[in-house]
Amino acid sequence: MNEIEEQARAQLMMIEQVYALKITNRDEVARLIAERVDNDRQVLTICTSLNSWVLLNKKKGNVVIPLL
Repeated sequence: MNEIEEQARAQLMMIEQVYALKITNRDEVARLIAERVDNDRQVLTICTSLNSWVLLNKKKGNVVIPLL
């Protein structure tokens, strides 16, 4: 696992803690983010968007982030 993937995973774990949920495909999402970005700022931008998605959709319990 590289540094960018670790950062993405940590951001996703923070979202889990804030909203008391479990992202069941967290590791896969972190890997996909790391494969598609070049820097930490892009990871933060994507994870901020995912945070908003969770908030707006009032997700609870086990959550699967849709992969496109």
